[in-house]
Amino acid sequence: MSKKKILIIILFILVVIGLAYLLYFVFFRPKPPISPPVKPEIEIPAKLPVTKEAWQRMTYEERKKAGLPLYQWPEKEEVIKKPKKPSVIMPKIDKIAQGRKTFINPISDDVVSGATISTDGLSSLYYNKTDGRFYRIDKNGKKIRLSDKVFYNVKDIKWAPTKDKAVIEYPDGFKTVYDFKKQKQYTLPKNWSDFSWDPFGSMLAFKSIGRHSENNWLSIALPDGTGAKAIEPIGDNADKVTVSWSPNNQVIAFSETAEPKGTWTHDVLLIGQNGENFKSLTVDGRRFEPKWSPKGDKIVYSVYSPKTDFKPELYIVNAQGDEIGTGLIDTGLKTWAHKCTFNSSGSTLYCAVPKNLPQGAGMLPELAENTTDDFYKVDVLTGEKTFLAEGAFGGYNVKNIFLSDDESLLYFVDSDTGRLRYIRLK
Repeated sequence: MSKKKILIIILFILVVIGLAYLLYFVFFRPKPPISPPVKPEIEIPAKLPVTKEAWQRMTYEERKKAGLPLYQWPEKEEVIKKPKKPSVIMPKIDKIAQGRKTFINPISDDVVSGATISTDGLSSLYYNKTDGRFYRIDKNGKKIRLSDKVFYNVKDIKWAPTKDKAVIEYPDGFKTVYDFKKQKQYTLPKNWSDFSWDPFGSMLAFKSIGRHSENNWLSIALPDGTGAKAIEPIGDNADKVTVSWSPNNQVIAFSETAEPKGTWTHDVLLIGQNGENFKSLTVDGRRFEPKWSPKGDKIVYSVYSPKTDFKPELYIVNAQGDEIGTGLIDTGLKTWAHKCTFNSSGSTLYCAVPKNLPQGAGMLPELAENTTDDFYKVDVLTGEKTFLAEGAFGGYNVKNIFLSDDESLLYFVDSDTGRLRYIRLK
């Protein structure tokens, strides 16, 4: 046999052996046993089953076997506490005003105008813009219609203090007095404007505006339009006269026609029915807006000036007899007089105060249309003010505000929805 054939045979045998070994390694070789993972030694400082003295006598192996600390005896038992989930803290909302966020309660879904306190001192009177009728409503929403008559598209309402009559004005200039007790209506001249009732609901003060300035007068008349009497000529200064009959029946209007005392300081004249020579009020600012106390002995007023950043600021001053103009108190509250109301005794003033009043809002009140109000009360004698409440869930922009006689409910109309609401004070 040649050497070449011998080499081929040997090579063939080696290939067969290699293939046989490969088949064995892949398919028939037994898998090696899987060793369990080695657990790290953990010292467990739990409650120990032995005393410290017994632990000290033990060897390292005995401690290890017993699952005890290997090198150091724990002086205190270690307690591992699971972390607690943080609790959700809900903001507290008060039902009664206590200087925090407070629930503001709606009375009804009616869009109202001319809202005021009723003669019972607790329920409210208002005009419903939707159905054109007047109602009396209590805090629970129970309402009584004051008349079956429908008053369409009323623009403005001025209630008599007796709450049995009201001046009702319409967009076309038509004006009437409606007597809800007698269910009777009286038409007033179209050239009469800016009405104010006397304390008894028996007379009206107003501006009578003619075609020519010499025919412009501050006047008074009976509610049915008869008995008209001219009091003072106002000429070209009608816009400087504020008709406001005082509760003590002495003053019927304020006039800003005096010579100025400075750039911002000027006198406000008090006008009576019989040419009385009342002392004047000296005010430091413009856009004088007054409101009488229930007894007519004080007024709260708002004016703006550079020192108030051209925002309205609220002042209280004596306004009766020889005390007129004395006892001036700067409350520091930047709001308007129409956003305030006195309690029945006149000792406390309740006000809605814008949270963030823009600069210049005294000159341009429309700048405050998107603000929301907080509520304060002011001691009229000392000027001390107390934060009452902020409305929960965003608050409201107060349009007009009034108080129940027992000071338990502070009513207001919010300007955004025109709905009547209240805050509980007691």
